[in-house]
Amino acid sequence: MSVRRGAFQAAPSAVKDAMGRVPSMTSAAADAAADGPEAAPQTPSPGWREGYERGFEAGQAALGQPWPGTSIIIPTYNKRDYLVRCLDSIRRHTPEPYEIIVVDNASADGTAAMLENYSLMLGAGKLRFRVMDRNLGFAGAVNRGLMMARGDRLLLLNNDTLVTERWLDNLTACLERSPSAGIVGPVTNFISGSQRVKVPYRSIQGMNAWARSRNKPDPRRWKETARLTGFCMLMRRSLWEAIGYFDEGYQVGNYEDDDYGLRARLLSLRLYIAGDCFIHHFGSVTVREEARMAAITDSNRLFYKAKWDDPAGVLPALEAKGLEQAKPAGEASFYPGGVAAEGADGTVWWLERGARWKIEGGWELPSVRLGRPVLSRYRLAAATIASGVAASRWRSEKSAPPLPPDGEASNGDFPPPYAALLNGFLVYVEEGRRRTVLNPAAAERWGLQLKPRLPEAEAAASLLPAGLPILAPPLLFQRL
Repeated sequence: MSVRRGAFQAAPSAVKDAMGRVPSMTSAAADAAADGPEAAPQTPSPGWREGYERGFEAGQAALGQPWPGTSIIIPTYNKRDYLVRCLDSIRRHTPEPYEIIVVDNASADGTAAMLENYSLMLGAGKLRFRVMDRNLGFAGAVNRGLMMARGDRLLLLNNDTLVTERWLDNLTACLERSPSAGIVGPVTNFISGSQRVKVPYRSIQGMNAWARSRNKPDPRRWKETARLTGFCMLMRRSLWEAIGYFDEGYQVGNYEDDDYGLRARLLSLRLYIAGDCFIHHFGSVTVREEARMAAITDSNRLFYKAKWDDPAGVLPALEAKGLEQAKPAGEASFYPGGVAAEGADGTVWWLERGARWKIEGGWELPSVRLGRPVLSRYRLAAATIASGVAASRWRSEKSAPPLPPDGEASNGDFPPPYAALLNGFLVYVEEGRRRTVLNPAAAERWGLQLKPRLPEAEAAASLLPAGLPILAPPLLFQRL
């Protein structure tokens, strides 16, 4: 569990209200390019969508080249005064190249006006922000910030924190000098878990003086950990490109950071605590807010366990299957083929054998929404696939037509993937391997429990070599 107080204590209704809604925007016009293909004509001509998708991705690749600095992403909700102090501390203690991205979850305390003035004061696009039309919770706000970010390093920061001298330099050193590091976090005065340290100070002035003497670079104080809390997390952009967005199924806040850390570890990356980096965490919360957050935490705990079954045991179990093979394709390695996925612009894609084809025609079978970072890991096929062909392959029909060309020399008439029951467990057979579906949550998110099962193929499936398991993708209520 993560204790990350001060950012979302008084949130309105659950994040699920955000499904399908487009948030309002207040920030530089450049943010529009990050929002994805929203300028399509209402009735595209034949071939327009394919050309647009290819052109958009090429434009993203050219214009979206990572900027050599750190994007500091701060989600906020009704904590204007804390946020001002946080921003002031960043200005004071961050000589390294950075940009600040604030995502305001529809605050009612004047946060938006303050950000407008602060942005003008900083100038030169140093601070960009977005005001949402409702509270999307921690994960939803972070995801919007990630989409807006331009840095080659991404840092998530609570609004109720004060950064200190050498904070970013020390965090970056820990990340960059540890090739296996996926995410790095600091120590602080108020948090759950092993990132909490005892502090002697009684005032902010005393805190700054103490942190100045404590934050002397010292790699001996870096240590690996099994979890990091989301009040401050630094990662390479390449990690986000590999595993995608935070799971928005976690309401308001708590456990989405545990989830993200576990997903990083599934790619054989490690989590580190930079013990030579201290930042102050206010963590203020009222008694009323405490009671509400306790209920939300309980709900998120159940969601987390349903997604991962045994979070502590899932990683050792999967490591035995050889997780190194998952690195090239990122989190998509744990996704099935023979399924449909919806992109940020509403296009429905057929996913199979590491490629994606645009589905031509209406699609009424299950599909899952995927973010652009993960969806772009699939090769973009030049050809499209008719919805009838895709539906036939989704149903695992023996007479299913072959896949259209995708530009790979290995194209051929491959049989569609199929589901089967082995010893009471759902398995999925594709590309000559038997893949275990981790749990009902994974099956339901992909719609695999609805696929026809082939009892006559179960004996053959049991003889196949095991492949990587199939895991649940993150729930995304925004189009990202």
